[in-house]
Amino acid sequence: MSPVATYPFYQVDVFTNKGYYGNPLAVVVLLDPSLPVPTTEQMARFANWTNLSETTFLLPPTDPSKADYRVRIFTPTTELPFAGHPTLGTCSVFLQHLKEQAFPRKVVQECGVGLVELQATTSTQIAFVAPPLLKTGPVEEATVRTVCESMGLDRDRDVLDTQWIHNGVHWFALMVKDVETLMRAKGAITEKSRPHEFGIIAKYPRDPASSKPEDPLFEVRTFPHLDRIEEDPVTGSFNAGMAQWLIGSGVAPPKYVASQGTALGRSGRIIVERDDSDLTVPANQRKIWIGGEIAQCIQGTVRI
Repeated sequence: MSPVATYPFYQVDVFTNKGYYGNPLAVVVLLDPSLPVPTTEQMARFANWTNLSETTFLLPPTDPSKADYRVRIFTPTTELPFAGHPTLGTCSVFLQHLKEQAFPRKVVQECGVGLVELQATTSTQIAFVAPPLLKTGPVEEATVRTVCESMGLDRDRDVLDTQWIHNGVHWFALMVKDVETLMRAKGAITEKSRPHEFGIIAKYPRDPASSKPEDPLFEVRTFPHLDRIEEDPVTGSFNAGMAQWLIGSGVAPPKYVASQGTALGRSGRIIVERDDSDLTVPANQRKIWIGGEIAQCIQGTVRI
């Protein structure tokens, strides 16, 4: 075991400009070369103790010419190669810890899936490029029926479409017929749902005459049961995969806002925008940015 040391520590709230309404993230800053780097076992133990959906460790990059920092992302039970709200939250901590003042600026994060590009409008308004999907296509029928049974949904009456949106996290999505159906779905982990990480999506009715750009077009709920989490408040990785599916299929416009966390008393907002600045690039190859605001809630030190 590494010796005990004291590190800067932040807890931020992601996808909200008002603390305690988004998805919390714990970030331990390991940028000081004079301090020992905790072992993987120590990182995992600390993440298990925080009991948040994710805890991250902010490290120097492997190659400073390619990335600004490296991050390791842990749930209470496992390490992830990528996750959305930890990417935004860790980037915000990196910029605030360094007291970055020059905006807008590009940031490159190194993580388990490789290099992730971010754009920071300020240290608390950040977007990342949705990573490529590793698995797509309709979800196997047996799996759909398994999670529908767990959520108390009728497969034939309630579900309009399904899709694998695996992007480092093994997400799949179910599009349900309306927000009311989405809100009544059960989130509790069952023996049958335990092996899965999935989410449900519903579209809000839209009145062109009265709707505003900031009004959410979709409501989202996610259930990372594989990680022993019943329901995640706001999930960047799921929304990144969902955006690629829905924009690519024409269900969603190139720019929209999604709402998540309503069922848990939160009010997360995910801003999605495809980069259509160069129309010579095929639509399915254009970058899709997943953004939101980050509120700092706790700053101090932690001993590991």
